[in-house]
Amino acid sequence: MHRTVRRRLLGAAAAATAAVAVATPAYAAAPQVVILLPDSTVAAGGSTVVVPFLFADQQATLAHSKMTFELGAGLAGVTLKAPAPVPGCTQNSPTSVTCALTSGLDVGPDGSIGDFAAELAATKAALGETGKLTVTLSADGIDPVKKTVDVNVAEAADLAAGKNSEISVKPGADFGTDLQVHNNSDSVVHGVSVIFDTDFAYATTKQFSNCFYGDGQVTACTFDEELEPGATYQLTMPFQLRKDTAAPSEVSGQFEWLTAGDWDDLIKFLKDSGLGDPGAPGTGDKLTLKQLVSSQSLKQTDPNPANNWQEQQVNVTGTQKSDLAAIGASVSGAIGATVTVPVGVKNNGPADLDWGHNGPAAAAALVTMPTGATVTTVPEGCELNTADGILEGDSSKVQYACFTDPVLAAGKSVIWKFGVKLDKALTNATGSIVLNPKCECDLYHDGNKANDTAEIVLNAAAATNPGSGHGDAGLPITGPQTALVGAAGAALLAGGVAFFVVSRRRRTRFEA
Repeated sequence: MHRTVRRRLLGAAAAATAAVAVATPAYAAAPQVVILLPDSTVAAGGSTVVVPFLFADQQATLAHSKMTFELGAGLAGVTLKAPAPVPGCTQNSPTSVTCALTSGLDVGPDGSIGDFAAELAATKAALGETGKLTVTLSADGIDPVKKTVDVNVAEAADLAAGKNSEISVKPGADFGTDLQVHNNSDSVVHGVSVIFDTDFAYATTKQFSNCFYGDGQVTACTFDEELEPGATYQLTMPFQLRKDTAAPSEVSGQFEWLTAGDWDDLIKFLKDSGLGDPGAPGTGDKLTLKQLVSSQSLKQTDPNPANNWQEQQVNVTGTQKSDLAAIGASVSGAIGATVTVPVGVKNNGPADLDWGHNGPAAAAALVTMPTGATVTTVPEGCELNTADGILEGDSSKVQYACFTDPVLAAGKSVIWKFGVKLDKALTNATGSIVLNPKCECDLYHDGNKANDTAEIVLNAAAATNPGSGHGDAGLPITGPQTALVGAAGAALLAGGVAFFVVSRRRRTRFEA
C-alpha cells in the first residue's frame, strides 16, 4: 500500500459525496452509494489485491451486503482469488469472486474500505494482456452499484527507497533532503516518480519544472531517466524549516517511489474520479537523476511497494510555542430573525500548531449558545455535543463541539458560522466558546488560559427591518489548506494490503 494515502483519501470523501449529492434528490430516503476504484495493474508472474473504497451521501448500515468481482474477456492468463486477510469471500470461478458480510455494512460520507477485496494473479505468459474488471455491490434497500476498471498485466520492476534519516534544524534554517532509489530488478526501469508527504513545517525554497506544487509545498516529481539493474540514484530536495515552527518539536516527511506505469495509473484515477491533480508544474530548472541510455519496453509495475518509501525526521531545536485565543461574537437582530453568529479560534503564535496531516485537531472548541435562541444551521467542522460526546460538557445546555484541521498556522484563524434564530426579546443573553476543554482525545494546552474563553452575546428586539442581523467577527479568507489531494488514490493501487482504518477528519477553512 502506498504510504502517502493516509491523509489523502479523505479528499476523495468530499469529492465522492459531492458527486452523489448532485444526483440525489433531497427527499431520497435510501443512501446513494458510489465506488472508487483505480485501474488494476498486476505484475506478470505476481499478484495484487483489489480493494474498493465506498462512499454514501448519508450515514447508513446496509444489511445482507455483498460484492462480486468479475473479470472480462482478454485476460486469459489472469485469475481472481479470494484474499486470505478478508473473511466471507468465495471463489465462484477462476474469473469471479463474491464477498458477503454477515454483519451490517457501515457506509457514509467518511467512506469505508476493507470490507470487500479480491486478489488478481497473472501468469508470466500473460505479460501485456489487457481487459476489464467489474465490481458490483448489492444490499437491502439500495439498487446494485457497479464500477468497471481496466486491468493490465505489466512487467515487474522492484524499486527500493533509501534509508531513513534524522537531522536537527533550527526554525527558519535551510536543509536538504537526500532521497535515494535503488533498482532491485534484473531489467532497466524506464522512468520513476517520487511522491512527497511532508508536514507543514517543510517549506519549499526552489521549484523544478518536472515537479508539482500545491499550497506552497512540493507534492511529486517525475523523471524519465533509465535506472539500470542494481544501481542506486539520488536527488537532493532543498527545504526550509518554517520560521514559526514550534520548538522543540519533531516534524517529518515520507517519500515514496513509483514506476512510471504506477504513476500513470494514479494520475488517471485522480482524473477519472474528479479528485484533481498533483498540483501545478514548477517554474525552475529540471531536477534530474543520473542520465542513462534510453530504451523501450512494456509497461512496468512494482509488485512490492512496501520498500518504496523512506522517512526523514527533523528534530526542531530551540523554544517556540503557540498561544490559542478564543474568538467570541456579539450579534443583534430583530425578534424572529435568523442571524449569523461567527465564533472561532486564532493562533497568536509565534509557533505554528502542527499535529501532522494525520494527527488530531489542532484545536477544539466547546460552543454554548445563549438561551432564548435556536441554532438553525451548524457549520462544517461542528456537531452537537451530546452526553457521550468527545468533549466534556454540560448535558443541561445546548452545546456544540467544533474541531479544526490538524494544522493551524501562526497568525491564522478558523471561524465557524452558526445560523441562529432569535426566538424572543433578548438583552445581552450570554453564551461562550471555550478552547480545548477536557476531551477524550489529544489536545494542545498552551500556558495562557486567560484568552481560551470568549463570550457569545445576543440581543433581539422589535425592529423595522426584521430578518437582519450582524456579527463582529468576520475575517477574510486567505487561501486553501495545505492538504495535497494529488495522491488520493495511491493506496488503492496494487500493494498486497487488504484494508486499513481511516480516521475521521473534520474539514474547515483557514481564515486570517
